[in-house]
Amino acid sequence: MAVYRFRITFEDNEEVYREIDIKSGQTFHEFHSAILSSIGFEDNCNSSFFISDDLWRRGKEIALQMPVDDGNKKTAKKTPPPEYFMDKCKMAALIDDPHQKFIYVHDTASPWIFMVELIKIVPDDVKVTYPKCFKSIGVAPKKGKVPIVIPDVLDDLEEIDEIDHHVDDEAYVHAAEESDLTELNEEGEEVIEKEEEDGIDEETEEEENEFGGYGDGVDSFDED
Repeated sequence: MAVYRFRITFEDNEEVYREIDIKSGQTFHEFHSAILSSIGFEDNCNSSFFISDDLWRRGKEIALQMPVDDGNKKTAKKTPPPEYFMDKCKMAALIDDPHQKFIYVHDTASPWIFMVELIKIVPDDVKVTYPKCFKSIGVAPKKGKVPIVIPDVLDDLEEIDEIDHHVDDEAYVHAAEESDLTELNEEGEEVIEKEEEDGIDEETEEEENEFGGYGDGVDSFDED
């Protein structure tokens, strides 16, 4: 019996992936359980596989369970019952391509999406219990992790950047240097203006001393 080696990658992070070996005669339900075990997710949510083409477009569904009928006829027409179920469908039944692709959706209510691709067919090892996680690369995120919420008062993008620790140190230093130069320039201008005002006052005092004061000069002229 052939053994399929699939690579399972997080849709939004290709650097985190698992490679799982599974026998061609085993079911998609066993594959589903092996994926969750390899990334540390609990098997407590509805999930589905979708047959995919090379462009990762979803095709027929392999469901974990029958969708719940909500009584909405319009919804029922848009989402017909799946043709396959994980516990009934064997892996070999849907492998038509040496690089067969599937899309795996865990927790259909709040989906985690994985890209699943057949990368190799390996000999069966009687000493191995399948399915087996052959390779584990990267740390899988924790399901249900609470995202960091930025307070509403921080509307300025620069303040948000500081919280996220994305401030460019070089730009920050450069801006500080420019600020210091500006202060020095302003201080220099104020000093020059003050010196000019002091010079005017000194000239005025010299003239008053020369003529003995503007008032005295006018009085002596009237007496003559």
